[in-house]
Amino acid sequence: MSDEDLGLLFPGETPEQVAARWLSQGASLVAVTRGRNGASAWTRNAQADVPTPETKVIDTVGAGDTFQAAMLTWLDEHDALAPETLGGLDAARLDALLTFAARAAAITCSRRGADMPRRAELD
Repeated sequence: MSDEDLGLLFPGETPEQVAARWLSQGASLVAVTRGRNGASAWTRNAQADVPTPETKVIDTVGAGDTFQAAMLTWLDEHDALAPETLGGLDAARLDALLTFAARAAAITCSRRGADMPRRAELD
């Protein structure tokens, strides 16, 4: 979810507060995108922040969808989709997950329209 969406849905709460509540209610992983300010993710055991990759922004349409799709791709490729596996991701793996998703979203932003990167562009 984006920090902007969180601000609209939970005014007065920080992303960290919302993430802590969701994790305490059973979520295994919470990820928040912060636009030009990168992204953050939390599990019950770890937390990570990554910067937004430098890119010439042409169009941000589809960036959030790309970020989410890239997260699912990374999790699938690393056999980490099961809730118990998600909750066990350490800070290094969270960092790798966010970095992959942020790179994918940056590529989308470098193009006109919701033009997601192809898998080979992320290798």
